Amino acid sequence: MSTTHPNWIHLPDTEAFPSYEKYTALVDQAYGLPDLVYIPLEEAVKDDVLHGWEAEWLVNVTYDAQRWGLFREPRIDFVYTWVNGSEKAFQDTKHPYELNSTLNDKEGAWISSHGENRYRDWDELKYSVRSVEKYAPFKNKIQVLVNSLGTAEANATKQVPTWLSGSAGNAFEVLAQEEYFEPDKKGCLATFNSISIENQLHNTNSRVDRLFALSDDMLLGRPHAASDLYSPLFGPLVAFKTNAYNTLHKPNEADAKRFGEKPWLIYTSWLLNRRFGARKRKGQAHFGHSLSRRITREAMQSFPGPELLSACSRFRGDFGFQLYTWFATFHYTIERHREALLWSYLIHRSDPDQDGYLSWDERQQVVKDLEEGLQNGSKSSFRARNFYHYSDILEDAGLEPPKVNLDILWTSMDGPAMIKDADCFAFDVNECLAPGFSAEDSYSHRDTPAFSTAAMLDRVARQQPECGDCLVKILLHKVAKGFGPLLPNANAQPKAYQTVLKALMRYQYVISEPDGLFVMVTDAEQVETTLIKRLVTKKKKVGQLCLNDDVSSTDDSDVLALQSTMKALFEGLLPDASQFEAKEEIG
Repeated sequence: MSTTHPNWIHLPDTEAFPSYEKYTALVDQAYGLPDLVYIPLEEAVKDDVLHGWEAEWLVNVTYDAQRWGLFREPRIDFVYTWVNGSEKAFQDTKHPYELNSTLNDKEGAWISSHGENRYRDWDELKYSVRSVEKYAPFKNKIQVLVNSLGTAEANATKQVPTWLSGSAGNAFEVLAQEEYFEPDKKGCLATFNSISIENQLHNTNSRVDRLFALSDDMLLGRPHAASDLYSPLFGPLVAFKTNAYNTLHKPNEADAKRFGEKPWLIYTSWLLNRRFGARKRKGQAHFGHSLSRRITREAMQSFPGPELLSACSRFRGDFGFQLYTWFATFHYTIERHREALLWSYLIHRSDPDQDGYLSWDERQQVVKDLEEGLQNGSKSSFRARNFYHYSDILEDAGLEPPKVNLDILWTSMDGPAMIKDADCFAFDVNECLAPGFSAEDSYSHRDTPAFSTAAMLDRVARQQPECGDCLVKILLHKVAKGFGPLLPNANAQPKAYQTVLKALMRYQYVISEPDGLFVMVTDAEQVETTLIKRLVTKKKKVGQLCLNDDVSSTDDSDVLALQSTMKALFEGLLPDASQFEAKEEIG
């Protein structure tokens, strides 16, 4: 391959391969956009629809199946990022962009070392699709996100799995980047960076909102229910590692050079801290991710500059840092649920005259609410623990209970996740809400700026998040179940009440400990002894399996041995072809 910069980058653009001028213009635009914006709750939920049962559910954690009927099982899309880096057409397409990258060096070291294993194909996608067809009967359709192949000098073609049947139909879609990237970001194409692709995958077209995002190295290992991923009563299941991030200062060059996903976690932590307040936030588990297209879109739009720059990151490290979709979306969802409760209580319920300030009488009511909650705070079993009853509640509503992810750690119906370990016995309204909050004197007039509901909301939601955590936790302890103590008055404040109901339903979530096995694959012997022996010979079952390519050997015999062993593993686990495989491939 040539080591000189390609001339075609400066030729007239096509949809799959836009001109370099468009690309640089978007990069310049990204640096001019704000890092973050606040999307009002009213704006976020304006198109959401309530069906009538949500009020009773959110107030009392009760679903009346006789009145509202049994739920139908939700349908969920399975969306893959996939590339066959071994294909010469892909290498030829990628190489000019590598040459033009700021990461390229005169010696060509970056090009030769930046990730053969990141693009190598072991045919994992074929077997992962088999696992979905076998173990996920609630599947709506499968979408595979691929690169276009070619250059601006030729018509682009999609990279398509060789085993795929030509009659797969609408249930299996292969989508090139230009088919789902947002119109105002298509000038960033082409990209060879899975993080950039993940920033845009929520734009894939579907009749359903819910999707389960996977890499091609992830497989389902045994039968799943939809509720292993999502339910309409509790929302999506999310899972986290033990490592947490709390970036208080702008990340630097040393942070950008950290191993693996740490640069994106550190950077996205910094963005989340500025938006929602500083706190430790755990990194997401390395398995498939249950997402809402509309909430992921909202989360990405909340960070306009980073989102656009991330979309234009053709290779990992182009601009040092990127907005990390999973980490951002999961924690955005969790924080917005908490923010909705604080907004509901301070902006609406506590300010019945809606003048934007808390008068002495209104402040007294807040103190009374807190005193009632504190009386029950020492009773560890006072609040019902809905996470213990997740399966039973779903069954009563006509939904199949989970089969794989049985270890439920928390649900948003138990309150914001942050309140679980919050120590609130020293909570002080004068420190957390406003100076002089509990005093009536000549210096504490109701229109004092400190008593502005907006000022107090920003204080507890963002400036002192531990105060917001405790405010919610104490107020929830007024009742054994539900969010009643924080909701607007349904009769006196009907519009706000509806907005809050929509927000609490929109930002629901469940935190679970997934039944999964993550393996960094290094060689054939490892696969034989730790995977084939366990999963095929001894028939041990695991809910989800992720086989990450960590092969360092470049010896052809080592790679071929591993390829053969991987096929033996896959065939041992999933020998039956899916409906999407070509007949000659099956034969």
